Amino acid sequence: MKKLTIIIATMAMLFSAAQVNARKTGYKLTVEKESKAAKEEEQMSKGSFMVASQCTDCNNGYMLSQIAFTGYDKAQTSSTETFFITNNTDRTMTGITLYIEYLDGTGRQLHKRFVRLSCNIPAGETRRADIDSWDKQKSFHFEKSAASKRGGIAYNVIFDPVAFYLRF
Repeated sequence: MKKLTIIIATMAMLFSAAQVNARKTGYKLTVEKESKAAKEEEQMSKGSFMVASQCTDCNNGYMLSQIAFTGYDKAQTSSTETFFITNNTDRTMTGITLYIEYLDGTGRQLHKRFVRLSCNIPAGETRRADIDSWDKQKSFHFEKSAASKRGGIAYNVIFDPVAFYLRF
């Protein structure tokens, strides 16, 4: 009888331990959080259409060349890059995606990055854009900006628009 009680108690302990482990390893529903980029993309494109080529027949007569970039500035001690975007279309621009390429004085690439900006630029107007600098160590300055006393490496930029969004 004593052996039977020990066997039953041991089985009960094993069964309860198996239940606890089964609960711990149950299925979980993982939900992907919406990324910041996806939210920005939705904000840019909501109520807008995308222009993504130089083909006038493809984009209701709109072309990437109708957007101009001017006035770029980044001092060596700055953690922000500033430039102006001009919307030369007849509709309000709600967003833009572009590549910015950073080149040294000999034309060698220092860095290249993809930038997605939400904006509200009325037809025929210009707005300033401020973005975080690619130069985290503050070792570089734009060739037309003032160098710091430490002396830094001058660079130039090339803006390469990928697409922009115009409100319907």
